[in-house]
Amino acid sequence: MIVLRPSLDGEEPLIEDIIRRSMLASYAHFLPADRFQRILDLDRPGTVARENGPNFLIAEVDGTPAGVMLLKGDYVDHLWAAPDFMGCGVGTALLAHAEELAAKAGHERLVLDCFEKNVNALAFYRARGFVVERTYDSTTYLAGEMTCRLGKDLARP
Repeated sequence: MIVLRPSLDGEEPLIEDIIRRSMLASYAHFLPADRFQRILDLDRPGTVARENGPNFLIAEVDGTPAGVMLLKGDYVDHLWAAPDFMGCGVGTALLAHAEELAAKAGHERLVLDCFEKNVNALAFYRARGFVVERTYDSTTYLAGEMTCRLGKDLARP
């Protein structure tokens, strides 16, 4: 059973660990080694966890942390499933909850970004009704990697 809960004070290391392991499991398939190493050198997982820890939602499967999500208004900033739980409904549960929260907050759409080469994630989002709206260069920390902005119209609560 998947249970969603807000993150607790001090859970930043847990969030960082899930993000880091998920990145290793997914990004390593499409990013060249030097680009992936840049993410790790910049301590991207740790920075995200430290800067946003209290705002994450954590998914647990039978009491085990299995995924994390950071929703900022109508934007899913981070959605990660721990590798052992990929394909088990964790991402789907987190994304469905994001849709519900955004709709309740009065947003008409939910948007997110995904690397263009991350075909597994793109397929995941498309299967859940998201559509690629535009593609742009991810200049933030991986210049040259193309990123897709995906969006989905939300049902009114």
